[in-house]
Amino acid sequence: MKLPSFNDLIPEQSDILDCPPDSSILVVGPPGSGKTSIAIWRARLLTGPTLRRSVVLVTRNRLLASAAEKLGQENGGARITSTTMNTFISQDYFYRFRQPIPQWQPFDYKWGQILSEYETAHIQPDLDHLIIDEGQNLPVEFIIWASRFKARAVSVFADENQSTSNIGCRVADLHTAGFTEIYPLTVNHRNTQEIAEVVSHFHVDRTLPQATPKRGRSFEIPYLMSTPDWETLANAITARLENRAEAIGVIVYYKQDVETLAGLLRSRLGNTRVDFYTSDANAGAESVIQMRDYGVTILSGESAIGLEFDTLYLQDLSRSLPTNNPLDSRRLYMLMARARDTLILVNGPNRLTPHQLTSLPPKHILNR
Repeated sequence: MKLPSFNDLIPEQSDILDCPPDSSILVVGPPGSGKTSIAIWRARLLTGPTLRRSVVLVTRNRLLASAAEKLGQENGGARITSTTMNTFISQDYFYRFRQPIPQWQPFDYKWGQILSEYETAHIQPDLDHLIIDEGQNLPVEFIIWASRFKARAVSVFADENQSTSNIGCRVADLHTAGFTEIYPLTVNHRNTQEIAEVVSHFHVDRTLPQATPKRGRSFEIPYLMSTPDWETLANAITARLENRAEAIGVIVYYKQDVETLAGLLRSRLGNTRVDFYTSDANAGAESVIQMRDYGVTILSGESAIGLEFDTLYLQDLSRSLPTNNPLDSRRLYMLMARARDTLILVNGPNRLTPHQLTSLPPKHILNR
C-alpha cells in the first residue's frame, strides 16, 4: 500500500477532499478505488495546521488501523490516531459510565441499551470529526452512535459489496441514518485488467458497479496452482520472491496454518522479512508488520480487509466455495481484489472438490 500524492489524485477523489471540513459524508467505491487513501488524506487535511480539527480514524481490524497510521505519516504527514471500532466504543463507554460496555457476547453489543444510556446521560460529542473506513463491515448502530454522541461530523467510506459479515450496513441503512451527501468513486487504481476480470466473477450484487481498471492489461492471467502440502507452497513462494523484488501476501484459511507456513518460509528465506498475523494476535503485534516492504506477509482472511499486495497467494478458498450465497461471493470478491499485479489461487493442501471448482471463473480468465 502506498499513499498517492495530492497531485496524483483524480477529480472524483479531489472533490471529496474539497467537502466542507465539518460536513458528514458517505463515500462509496469498489475495491481499489482509493477509499482508504482518501480517508487518510481527509484525516491529514483536517488535523493539519490550517484546520486543526480533532480527528480519529476507525476501521474494522487492528492491522488496517496500524497500516493507516503508517500511511498517514508518509511524506511528512502528522501522526493520525487510528483504532478499531471495538476499542473505540468500549473505551468511550468505560470513560463515560465506569463499567464495561454491555454485550450479549464478546463484540456483540447491546446497542439499544447503549444508545439509551447515552441519551439519558445527555452525552454531547467531544470529537470534531470521526472517519470510518470499511464501514460496510461495521453495524449501522455504531455509526448512529458516533453521529449522535461522539463526533460533530462523520465521514464514512464503504462498499457493501465487500461486506464479509451479515452484521454490516448497506448504503440504504446509512442514507436512512442521515448520510445524504454521497460521493461515488468509480476508477480502480489497484488491479490489472486481468485481475479485475477474475474479481468481477464474484461481483453478484450490482448495487455499486465495479470500477474501471485504470492500469490496463499486464498480460499476466491469474492462475490456479495445485499444491499437495505446505512445503510445496513454501517452495513456490520462495522461488518467486528470490526472482522478483516484491511484497507478497499469503491469505490462509486456518489460523494455525498461518504460523506453520511462516516457519517453513523463514527456514528457506533466512534474513528476508517473513511476517505473519491473525486477528487473535497479541495487542501491538500489528505495529511491527511491514507489509509494504520486500518480503512475505501471511495472514488469515479476516485480517485482509483494506490491504493490498504486489502478488497475492490466496489459499483461503474452501470456506467460500461453492458460492451458494451472496456472503460467499462478497468474501471472495474482497479477498481477490487485494492483488495488485499477480493473483495466484491455491488449491491445497486440502484439495477443492469438483463442485467447488465449478464456482471459480472460466478458464479463459483463470488459468488452471
